[in-house]
Amino acid sequence: MNARMSSRRLLVSLAVLALGAALAAATATASRTAGLPIGIAGLEGVAAQGGPDFMDGMRVAASVINKAGGVNGHQITLKLFPTGGTPEGAASAYRAAGANKSIVGAFLGAGGALAVRALSPTVKMPFIAASGNDAIDRPIAKYVFSNSAGYEYATSSLVYAVKKLGIKSVAAVHYDTDFSQQIGSALTNRCKQLGCKVTDVESASAGASVDQIIPQLTKMKDSKADAYYIESLNPNAMAAARQLGMFDKPVISEQWLTVPGLAIACAANCEGVVFGAHKCVDRAVLPASDPVIAICKKYVAQWDAYFQNKKPYSQFSIYGRDAVYTFAAAAKIVLDAGKPLNRENVVAVMENFKKGDLTTTHGNIITSPKNHRLTGTWTEAYVDTVVTVKNGVPTWTPAPKADAAGATP
Repeated sequence: MNARMSSRRLLVSLAVLALGAALAAATATASRTAGLPIGIAGLEGVAAQGGPDFMDGMRVAASVINKAGGVNGHQITLKLFPTGGTPEGAASAYRAAGANKSIVGAFLGAGGALAVRALSPTVKMPFIAASGNDAIDRPIAKYVFSNSAGYEYATSSLVYAVKKLGIKSVAAVHYDTDFSQQIGSALTNRCKQLGCKVTDVESASAGASVDQIIPQLTKMKDSKADAYYIESLNPNAMAAARQLGMFDKPVISEQWLTVPGLAIACAANCEGVVFGAHKCVDRAVLPASDPVIAICKKYVAQWDAYFQNKKPYSQFSIYGRDAVYTFAAAAKIVLDAGKPLNRENVVAVMENFKKGDLTTTHGNIITSPKNHRLTGTWTEAYVDTVVTVKNGVPTWTPAPKADAAGATP
């Protein structure tokens, strides 16, 4: 009897020891897992399209989130992949990022997003683009999201010119980026609704010289339009328009001119150009009560702190900033639900953001399996803006008669 009791006690003791060892091992594994970083890829384009500016926004956002403790204890790690500014390079960078299993999602600003969209069903990694082309996320592709507006970048200044300046017709020139390719159709479709007419649409190289782009601008001028839409990615186009005397009529554009390098290169040639700009551009003069303005002011202060006031604020950085906050919000929702933090679960959250889940510089984000646009309304985040130049330095202020509450796309 005593031998049997001793044997039972020994078995119980061994079982307890085994359970304790298992629990210790599980606890150790859990503690290691809890500290694993959340990888986010930045697909970095060329400077001419604001590529480094987008990445700087990612850097600032990741730094702010990490200093606040990360996402449920997980730090965010940024991994940058150069694209070379080509569609092929963007696709290659996305493929390389997808091969890194620690990365939950990727972000690309400017060119190459259409090529990435085509590759996304194979790589199967959530991807956010800020190219400004509606074809990026419409129709819906499972892994593809956009955190920029689309046609509105072109049509906002058109609506302003029609409703505030009374123009009846417009001629346009655009280039060959993802965004640029839809400018002509966007203006034509919006004019049908507004009752105006597009008299001419020209295309040119974003790297064309002043002399090389004069023939296209001459055709625009000869079309007798009331206003000219000149895409501002190529500052030489504005210089050529000055030479041709085209600024005797309204010149409208889009917010390429908020890229510091482009604005400085254009300088006095862009005086008076009107475009729909994000409210962060006009944050100093718009009402502080505006929800987007409040976010903008806080973000710019974070930018200045991160770069120690040694780097001018870049407007295009908001898209990189918003992308990091989007992935962070999705990761938190996944972790709070006790689910594995993998790409499929991140995608499931990103296409089901409810009101209150995420607010970015583009307003309150609401998505669905039929809506992968990570923005609020255009009016929430954009205002009609004009370029003014003082001592050779461009600044941006609300255009005359602009509605401070926001622009109409």
